Amino acid sequence: MQKRFVMLAVITILSLVVWIYWSSNLELHETIRIIKTSQNKFIKDLKISPSNTLCGKNPFIIIIMTSYVGHVELRSAHRRAMPPEYLAAMNATRIFMLTKIPPHEKYITQEAIEDESNTFGDILQGSFLENYRNLTFKHLMGLQWASKKCNDASYILKVDDDTVFNLEKTYKYLSNKKIDEDFLIGYMLNNTKPKRSKQNKWYVTWEEYPRNEYPSYMSGWYYITTPNTAARLTNEAMYHPYFWIDDILITGLLTEALKIKLIQLPKGFWLEYYELLECCLRDMINKNIMCDAVVGPNGGRNNLILEFNDGLSLCHKSKSCTKRTEEQSLDKVCVAFRERSIFSDGKPEVKFIKLR
Repeated sequence: MQKRFVMLAVITILSLVVWIYWSSNLELHETIRIIKTSQNKFIKDLKISPSNTLCGKNPFIIIIMTSYVGHVELRSAHRRAMPPEYLAAMNATRIFMLTKIPPHEKYITQEAIEDESNTFGDILQGSFLENYRNLTFKHLMGLQWASKKCNDASYILKVDDDTVFNLEKTYKYLSNKKIDEDFLIGYMLNNTKPKRSKQNKWYVTWEEYPRNEYPSYMSGWYYITTPNTAARLTNEAMYHPYFWIDDILITGLLTEALKIKLIQLPKGFWLEYYELLECCLRDMINKNIMCDAVVGPNGGRNNLILEFNDGLSLCHKSKSCTKRTEEQSLDKVCVAFRERSIFSDGKPEVKFIKLR
């Protein structure tokens, strides 16, 4: 009887000690619980996942492309410009990042998106609504998916679907690159300030962002990173205050917090204006002058990525295209109204219309 009493007392004391320890470390246990349940935060409850075979052969480059759910023609243009055999030649693969169809969208259905996914196997669709204030979630969803499902890839190329880019030159540039630390390579924007005018599309309140200037960040139209860097960014994002301008949060605030290196692309990589890309393409087709630019905006022309790649292909096959000289610089020979810039700050524009 005495032994049973002692055993009961010991068990009671041990239980009390464990309870006290657990209660005093509730914050620790809650943190552990959050970490465990948040590991797949941005790819949780996906509506559609890409084919499991996309990353089966350790790709050199995984392209994650932000695409509005209704941009069916744009996605088709990219697939025709860079079909599977073209991607395979550079050991590259590609996914399109979509979200739920917004209520106002009348021209696309979820069934059509599922048919597209079944046909091509390259759709990653999140379970949140399509909205420009949700772009941060879409961006992080793509980075997290690539870092988890394609973690053996050498590089991640993040682009937008209305960007024209030369994948072959990107491949050659990265083939000659070796960086041992975490990094982002792209077009770096420095000393930019939050828009405080309510009339501006990118208006940011002091509550949303209490600093006078943004840290250096990359244009989200086209930048390069690695799966390891992407994993660090998405992990950090779970504990960082949300900010709806995705480029600034992900490539600026998060890289600043993690001290990740930002690397500026070489001069001549970018064509800031759509009209410059038009001139570059026209000269390549009509004058056999190679278009050496790697990135530019499509100016709302869905098939420009296809026309650009066809022009490059003709130059390679004919071997007749010459390098652009200083006298033929696009800034000198291409005279056009600069309608749209990659780095537009969203200022309102007033156009005067002549009445008859």
